[in-house]
Amino acid sequence: MMPFNVFPDIFKYNLSGTYNKERDYVLDSLIFGVLQGIFEWLPISSQGNLVLVMVGLMGMDPGNALNFAIFLHTGTLLSVIVYFREDVIRILKSLRTYKRGYSDENNSLLTFLIISTIITGALGFILYKSIQTVAFTGEAFLGLVGLALIITGILQKISEKGKVKFTKPNFKDSVLMGILQGLAIVPGISRSGITVSAFLLRKYEPKEALRLSFLMSIPAVLGAEIGLALMGSLPEISISEALTGVLTSFIVGLIAIHLLIKLTGKIKFWLFCILIGILALVPFLGFLF
Repeated sequence: MMPFNVFPDIFKYNLSGTYNKERDYVLDSLIFGVLQGIFEWLPISSQGNLVLVMVGLMGMDPGNALNFAIFLHTGTLLSVIVYFREDVIRILKSLRTYKRGYSDENNSLLTFLIISTIITGALGFILYKSIQTVAFTGEAFLGLVGLALIITGILQKISEKGKVKFTKPNFKDSVLMGILQGLAIVPGISRSGITVSAFLLRKYEPKEALRLSFLMSIPAVLGAEIGLALMGSLPEISISEALTGVLTSFIVGLIAIHLLIKLTGKIKFWLFCILIGILALVPFLGFLF
């Protein structure tokens, strides 16, 4: 049976999952970049939703879809660096006088970032290799995404009960956030969602929870991108597709961060996570029965 191309002039993937190497389109990368830029800084999983679209709607190989989703974080990494450039510059300057520990605000933030990044990198690498080697079917992979999204939504709902009382990061926060951020390598677990939820449960003020979550993403995402390159796990895409996806996710991500900071505490995303997770489980349940 010949594969049927649903959107021959838009997408290069058809319903059968066959990759069309004859032509090079960038519109799909543009769409993925927009989704990444919007979802990355919201308490929902950008990676999970991107993989859901790539695998479920466009028939991409789960492994390549995961690599592409991680790669698109390059654009949103640049957006958070630009948006929080004053914080980034201050952190870099404080490296000269850094002393290990949590004695003052600068040392506390630096120690927090160093410890959480090391833990994130170690755990993330183990989980990434495990996901890559496990022989998921498309339905099973989407089922994993669905379950992870539902968990993220439940955590978001629970976090609403936390009382606001800001405290600067300590060793417990460093370890906890490092572990949670490492878990976000699993498609469907929102990095910002799970870390912001944990900060709120630890009684951080919402805007400070967002700021710390965004700042800790910088070394983690940078390390993930470098790791992908060193392991030869970059997605199989053209230069034009890569540039389109990164540039789009950067611009949209910058706008999304600004709007999210302004709307902190006014919009609830937990229900959206759960609904999307349930939808993601539908193909998996059909596969089982």
